[in-house]
Amino acid sequence: MFTRRQSKLLEILLNNVQGVTGTKLAEYLEVSSRTIRSEIGEINRAWADGNIIQSSRRRGYYIEETDLAAVRSYFLSAGHDKGEEEVADRGWMILGMVLEAGRADIFDIGNVLALSQPAVYKEISRFQKKLLSEYQCELLRMSGDRIWIENDETKIRQTLFRIIKNETQNRTRHYVWFLKTFLQKDFDQKEYEWIVKLVKEYFDSRCIQISDDNLYMIVSAVYITMVRGLQNHKVATYVETEPGKEEVQQLFRFLEEQGFVFDQGDRQVLEGLLHGFRLASNMSAENEIDSLSILILEDFCHDVMEKYHFDLWQSQSFYDNILNHIEYMMRRMGTGYEAKNPILNEIKKQYPYAYEISMLMVPIVYRYKNCYIQDDEISFIAIFVEHFLENVNKKLEAVIISSTRFSVNSIVSNWIQTNFQNQIEIVDIMPKHSLEQYLQEHSVDLVISIMDTFVHPTVATFRVDGIPTAYTLAAMNALVYKIRVNYRFREIIKEHFNKKTIRIYKEKVDFVQLIEDLSEALKEGDYIYDVNEFVNDVLQREVNYPTSIGDWFMIPHPLVTFAKKTAIGAAILKKPLLVQGKEIQLVFLLAMERKQNEQIGVLFEFFRHMALDRSAIGRLAAVETEEEFVEVLIQISNSLEIL
Repeated sequence: MFTRRQSKLLEILLNNVQGVTGTKLAEYLEVSSRTIRSEIGEINRAWADGNIIQSSRRRGYYIEETDLAAVRSYFLSAGHDKGEEEVADRGWMILGMVLEAGRADIFDIGNVLALSQPAVYKEISRFQKKLLSEYQCELLRMSGDRIWIENDETKIRQTLFRIIKNETQNRTRHYVWFLKTFLQKDFDQKEYEWIVKLVKEYFDSRCIQISDDNLYMIVSAVYITMVRGLQNHKVATYVETEPGKEEVQQLFRFLEEQGFVFDQGDRQVLEGLLHGFRLASNMSAENEIDSLSILILEDFCHDVMEKYHFDLWQSQSFYDNILNHIEYMMRRMGTGYEAKNPILNEIKKQYPYAYEISMLMVPIVYRYKNCYIQDDEISFIAIFVEHFLENVNKKLEAVIISSTRFSVNSIVSNWIQTNFQNQIEIVDIMPKHSLEQYLQEHSVDLVISIMDTFVHPTVATFRVDGIPTAYTLAAMNALVYKIRVNYRFREIIKEHFNKKTIRIYKEKVDFVQLIEDLSEALKEGDYIYDVNEFVNDVLQREVNYPTSIGDWFMIPHPLVTFAKKTAIGAAILKKPLLVQGKEIQLVFLLAMERKQNEQIGVLFEFFRHMALDRSAIGRLAAVETEEEFVEVLIQISNSLEIL
């Protein structure tokens, strides 16, 4: 039988039938190339039918297609679980021998492990250091020929959960080994398999997608709780807390219906672990996102936009997915069960730019939680960012107005590729006289001119004078940022201004009637719950806290009434409305959800700038159609510095 490292090596080759180089295997297993050669030699000598691992200069190490079935059978066999234990496993075995009674004799441990007494002392000392460095606990104490467990039951269970969670990632069959090791004679394979089947059916019946690792981790935690309770190890430090999330309570109710018995202490310790798992279906309203997670993501999106000029808001699906991850990341941080990423080093090597962007999350989380997130969690964020850069990010399409010198064109093109490969795509290089015809047939975000005097009147233009310098780089970054901001604001306007909630009044209108009209339009769009409640709250606010900005513009909104969905009703008054001595020509009625919405903050900043610009108000007051109103609003936003 094989050691864990040898089994992992076989598993890697089984999943990479094209072959893997020795260098890659060494990096993944964090050993030297010499060790890889030695391990492969041991595997080939031990394999019953001769050499199972082949090698070639072209493919590296690989398993022949005709032998793949035999290797798969090995991983499904019972013998796979009974393989020779590595030296590193001795610590877990010692812990298992101490757990049931809470103490053990050094001599007895030596007999079981076939080690001398000095060797046992050395193993225990090494294992104590591992627990302290990796799990921040001093679970085992040793004095003379005795070893015992120091902590209370709460700490013991939490540590066991964390050990199994970290040591079994992507190795679902190893859950059984750890449970056998920690529970000794009280582990029952059939009973464990029954609980696995039970919990799996629970998730399947509720259309909850859960990974294999999470399924087996949950079952392992439930099983440890059950067995430790039967062994009369009770959680004595129960503290009254608020009930956990509803999806966690539903799982408890299901288990109790099947005959499981949990006291309050059992539930509290288990809740700490389960709180970090996604136990609700995608369709379920129970899968609530905490407002802090939204705030953290909004800050992250803002910082990424400001520093790297990538608009993470541009994809709703991307935003929702990373928000869900942040929610559970924050839960794990709060309960101490942070995730380990087995490919952390690979992510740093393969996606260094995405990892660097993800580092912006560190000061944000520290600002709100006064603690640092682990490197593993940052690497998970980096995977989302890398996906965004490769599949979601919309590069600005640019054309270069060419110089007569080919070398200059080449220098500028290479400079763009080197410094803006994730932000700008050069779609064509052409002489100046061809540009207008090209723009009639193609949409372009940016014109890059190598000619000294050329500036396009409607498309953003960047002039490169000579060989690009550090100043050129800073100036291009600033322009990319401005274009991104303008595009983003354009999308915000399109999202929150619906032509069905825009009213153009050519005759005089009463202020109360105007608010009622716009509120009815918001209700018809299913943005608000109740028209009368909404209107009354808006009017009451105006009495105490007027919302006029400048002399011609106001943004009325309720003081305490929240909306189903954020939206804006707009009124254009051809004949100004006199409100508190001001001739109002433009009214934006705001309906806002009860949640953090960074976009509303951006809109308020835009409103403030626009209210001070009489010409902007005049342009909007002159529109004749709802569609024209939105277009003019976008044009105005392009000319204002709103962020």
